[in-house]
Amino acid sequence: MLLKLIVLGAIFYGLYRLMGGKILPTPKEKKEERSDDKLEDTMVECEKCSTFVARREAIVYKGKFYCSAECLPKGGK
Repeated sequence: MLLKLIVLGAIFYGLYRLMGGKILPTPKEKKEERSDDKLEDTMVECEKCSTFVARREAIVYKGKFYCSAECLPKGGK
C-alpha cells in the first residue's frame, strides 16, 4: 500500500516537472493580467461632452476624465 502511494506521488511529481512547475499562475502573473484587462475594458465619461472613451485613452485633468484636448477646460494644457 505504501509503495503504491510512493509510486503515485513520483508520477504526479514527474508530471508537475514536465509541465515546468506551472500548474497555477503565480500571484504576480495574475495581478499583471488583471490590471491590463481592467484598464483596457474600463470606459469613462468625458466631463464636458459626456462621450465615453477608453480609460487608457482619456485625458485626466484635476481628477476628471476628458475625451480630447478640445474638451479640457481653458488653461488645461
